[in-house]
Amino acid sequence: MFRKFILVSLFVICATPFARPATKLDTAKIDTALGRAGSWTGGLYVVDFFRPDLGVTLEGVRLAPESIDSFATFVGTGDQAEMMGEVCALQGEVTTVVEKLRARGIEITGIHNHFIEESPRLMFIHFMASGQAGNLARAFRSALATTSTPLGSFPPPRQVTAAPAWAKTVGNALGFQADAQYSSDYGGLTVGVPHAGFASSPIHDYWYVNYMFFQEAPAGKIAATGDLAVTASELNPVLSALTAEGFQIFGVHNHMIEEHPRLFFVHFWKIGAPAELASGLKAALAHVNTRYQHDRALH
Repeated sequence: MFRKFILVSLFVICATPFARPATKLDTAKIDTALGRAGSWTGGLYVVDFFRPDLGVTLEGVRLAPESIDSFATFVGTGDQAEMMGEVCALQGEVTTVVEKLRARGIEITGIHNHFIEESPRLMFIHFMASGQAGNLARAFRSALATTSTPLGSFPPPRQVTAAPAWAKTVGNALGFQADAQYSSDYGGLTVGVPHAGFASSPIHDYWYVNYMFFQEAPAGKIAATGDLAVTASELNPVLSALTAEGFQIFGVHNHMIEEHPRLFFVHFWKIGAPAELASGLKAALAHVNTRYQHDRALH
């Protein structure tokens, strides 16, 4: 999901936008190949394909677009680009997506669930490749075309509005000293905390991240989901902390292969009060070597 971390520059959604970096990446060719424009997030060019038409629900919550998203990130130059991403697929779409990606030389790095008992059932196919940017984008789109994903023009620009009271409560409980902003298009509040075990780079800052997403749920409550990025030694302490705080664990997965050190991604879910959710996640993050703990202590 991420991971979508569409980490819109958020440790708790900071207002400062990322400046477009100087790069030779030919985004026009990527946009043409994909049939829609992407946007710069940090040093990566990101193109999203949301699936709101599926109307996915879980425990009475209709999942926000942020959680039902196929996307690809690009970095590098036109001829020497790297692409990473994931395809959000219905169960019957998984094999054809894999077939299309592999036929174009795209490496599959993970296939798994992000949720349990959602309806309809979703699977997420993680992939990576290097090569000519336009060719990579065409390969990604050919896989999407085997699914029912809407492939038209990009949806309206993200609308960032004043944070509702619950989003500010989440920020305060997590201990981040920043004004929270709320994305009405994406349906909630996104928080990303990079793991500190990797050198800072566009790919590391985007993909090697503890990602948390909060959206409104029935009865005045909030749903929290996402995935925490942990090393092998951090995994079980984080699982213990999450379960002690009442979070459901939906999966422990790899999103990449051959990264060093290895990272595992703990997918979680809980419906509750804003401060309760935030304090529980803060307790789990205390077991993770995050860059935020180095730059601005969680307190």
